[in-house]
Amino acid sequence: MHSSKLSLMLAAAALLAACSGGSDGYGSMPPAPPPAPADPPVAGTELPTSATTSSAGATSFVTTTTAASSETSEPLELGTAMLASSDTDEPRD
Repeated sequence: MHSSKLSLMLAAAALLAACSGGSDGYGSMPPAPPPAPADPPVAGTELPTSATTSSAGATSFVTTTTAASSETSEPLELGTAMLASSDTDEPRD
């Protein structure tokens, strides 16, 4: 009786050891790539693309930048990028 109990315990331990191993990769998906920025910057600058394509984007960029600026922050790299403007859009406050 004692040997059958020992055999049963060894068999259970072997089954548990077989189940607790790592993954062999079968059935697992590779990690997803990180998402692209919602508004990527213009190449070589820190200016978001929306600020160069619409006056609303330019206004939003200027508003958020001035609200977050300080005397100790680093200057923004703008390169030769230009803010968008519009002759037809209404002025915003």
